Amino acid sequence: MKMTPEPGAVAVRQADMPGRSDIGELRAHLDTLVAAYRQTMQQERLNAFREMAGEVAHDFTDTLSGILARAQILAADVQDQEVVQAVRMIERVALEGTRVIRRLQDFSRTRPARPFQPVDLNELVSEIVPSIRTRWSAQLAPRGIVGEVHAELEIVPIMSGDAAELRNVLTIIAVNALDAMPDGGQLTFRTETDGQRVLCHVADTGVGMPDGVRFRIFDPFFTTKRDKGRDFGLSGAYAIVDRHGGEILVESAFGKGSTFTICLPVAAISAKIAPAATVATPSISVPQIAPGAQILVVDDSREVREVLRELLDRYGHTVVCCEDGESGLVELETRRFDLVIVDVGLPGISGLELANRLKQRWPGTTIALMTGYLDRLGPEDAKANGVDFVLGKPFSIDQIRSVIHHAWSRAGSSVPGSSTP
Repeated sequence: MKMTPEPGAVAVRQADMPGRSDIGELRAHLDTLVAAYRQTMQQERLNAFREMAGEVAHDFTDTLSGILARAQILAADVQDQEVVQAVRMIERVALEGTRVIRRLQDFSRTRPARPFQPVDLNELVSEIVPSIRTRWSAQLAPRGIVGEVHAELEIVPIMSGDAAELRNVLTIIAVNALDAMPDGGQLTFRTETDGQRVLCHVADTGVGMPDGVRFRIFDPFFTTKRDKGRDFGLSGAYAIVDRHGGEILVESAFGKGSTFTICLPVAAISAKIAPAATVATPSISVPQIAPGAQILVVDDSREVREVLRELLDRYGHTVVCCEDGESGLVELETRRFDLVIVDVGLPGISGLELANRLKQRWPGTTIALMTGYLDRLGPEDAKANGVDFVLGKPFSIDQIRSVIHHAWSRAGSSVPGSSTP
């Protein structure tokens, strides 16, 4: 016997089954959640890499400070020209190491290195398009291939930012796009605004990226170009945009090209504009100074303490070294110092806190703050805590001598070559 289901039962079962529109909505919702998750993971990876890069830079900066200072001391002592040339080579290599450290520090920065200024994104695009076009033409012309570079610029609001950094972001993304089009194609820059943000789309007709690559392109040192070396590249660009309060979105399909969209806020970023406070940095050319200064060095790095003691002893100054702020305060209670050189990243009492306490108690003492995080130290923070000079690590002998010269001048001591009232 054939059974016929009740009409009501059929209706209920059909109502329980999702329709095509419901499935589409669920899929769209899932895609949104996945995109948000990936964005969060990307930000967490960036923060982790930034912290690691900052710590590595700090440790190597102390080491390079010792190498550079000792090389300069040795170069001043020896007469044999072959030895001098060898020492100068050590100095050049150490300075090259500092440039690598600066790149690490740039990547690890979370605050602007300079006060933000008004920036016209259209102007930045217009500036780099000719150089990108010339670069690509030089790559393709020997093979008789032509590549096209276009700019489609809408009127967009002026934003606040660091023009040099944002120009670097556009260049990095454009150069990566050229690498994705070895046989020519089309690269298009397009700007627009959604009212809250200024957008720049950089689209290529290149090989595109599979998902496995697309999800990792902002990881530091990740590359698919084995012959191009490893660098911060796109991760550096992402870090710059992140410092500007923006983000970079990527759409790509393998074999169909890629579009990078740089999103930068228009108004909200004004809250990040750095104040115009300044703090002195030592000059690199100073006259000979008289010996006899009383100097306190506070740094948790033994390498830095030893090289500063050796350097300052050579010039006839009395040097006391401490490895933390607490012992530094004890020394300050026992004698008067003309100059205190203190590292910002001390265990326990920080360098800024030590400087603040010192200035309140002994306002006439000159304070020089050493830091391997020069870009992270706001001038307003240094000035507010009584810092007179900031020494970026690694430092040179002449910079140290400059600080001592100014300390002597403030104390009213006799400086050769100057008159005493």
